[in-house]
Amino acid sequence: MTGTLLNRLIFAELLKVFGLALTVLTALLVTALLVQQGMQMGLSLAQVIRAIPLFVPNTLPYTIPATTLFASCVVYGRLSHDNEVVAIKAAGVHLFTILKPAMLLGLLAATATAGLYHTAIPLSQQMLYKQLLDNPEELVYNMLRRDRCVRHAGMAYVMYVRDVQGKRLIDVIIKKRAKLKNSKTGVESYFGYEVVARAREARLRVDPVDGKLYVDPDRFVIYDKNTAGTAASNGPFPMELPEGLNGKDSRTRISAMLWEELPARIEMAREETASAEQRRLDNRDAAMNISNLDLRQLTLDQDRHYKMQVDYFRRTQRNLEAEYYLRPALACGCFLFALVGCPVGIWANRADYLSTFVICFLPVMFVYYPILLAGTGMGKDGKIPLVLGCWLANIVFAVIAVALNMRLLRR
Repeated sequence: MTGTLLNRLIFAELLKVFGLALTVLTALLVTALLVQQGMQMGLSLAQVIRAIPLFVPNTLPYTIPATTLFASCVVYGRLSHDNEVVAIKAAGVHLFTILKPAMLLGLLAATATAGLYHTAIPLSQQMLYKQLLDNPEELVYNMLRRDRCVRHAGMAYVMYVRDVQGKRLIDVIIKKRAKLKNSKTGVESYFGYEVVARAREARLRVDPVDGKLYVDPDRFVIYDKNTAGTAASNGPFPMELPEGLNGKDSRTRISAMLWEELPARIEMAREETASAEQRRLDNRDAAMNISNLDLRQLTLDQDRHYKMQVDYFRRTQRNLEAEYYLRPALACGCFLFALVGCPVGIWANRADYLSTFVICFLPVMFVYYPILLAGTGMGKDGKIPLVLGCWLANIVFAVIAVALNMRLLRR
């Protein structure tokens, strides 16, 4: 009975500190992300305010583990500072009893994080992308103001500007990519440029229904490999709306994929990578069968383009696989943080928030996430198995948690 009452009191204190820390940390992170997103995409204040509820679920997997650790450090640090741990031992209560509330908090936090990753975060991300793409024309203007260009691997055109003044584009250059068709596979891909058009001034117009981006120039000067001259008409120049601004990929973004969609998408990415690698090999084989040395070298020069395609598909595959492993890994991290926070808080013997933050919270956070990022990066680069890289931080912390708690229980 004493143990049950004690556990309830400790768990209630854990929930109070956890709720306060989670609210503050989530608010800070959401504010920082919204400011960054607003500056990059030129969002209005109304768009930023509407996006707040959709940003919150995406930040919780990063704030829940941190606040779980912080709550455990603070509550158990207070118990130790007030000599309540000594009193509990003197009363004949085993120290494992007081660890149960932290373990329960860790399990609840891990379950909540897993649930967020399973459904809530992907759905909120889909809604967020659709909301942000309400005005794609303004987003394209903002992209040009920031990068001075609009380009994408899947676009047939590349556009550059020297300056953007309001709705006026100054010194516009549009390049049309040349399409090459593999004689063996029949697959078409972009390589080099076949037409270049230049205008002193132009304006943009977007048709989101058709997914088209129209450039209205004052007059185009067109260059290709055979001719150069001024266009007879200054009508609108149509291009496909860049991927990411047409709303078609709101469900294909990795963070917006439901958990059950990831395995099928990973398998598709593997097939795309294998197909790109085969096209590269076919191009090399075709070059070796060409007797004309100049044509052979021209074909071999295309290998760089095929390599870029292989790297792109492989990177997409690795990112998808990493997402599949990271979601459960980050959820399990909540439980490990709770286990680490108990002994660290007791040995730190601090009762105030600031001391606990400096002594317990910061060192642990500066160990877990660097290992997580380094392991994931090495996994994506193929230096270690990807599943090991994504779970490396959890493995290290599991060893630390077991060692610290065994030492605490032997006291």
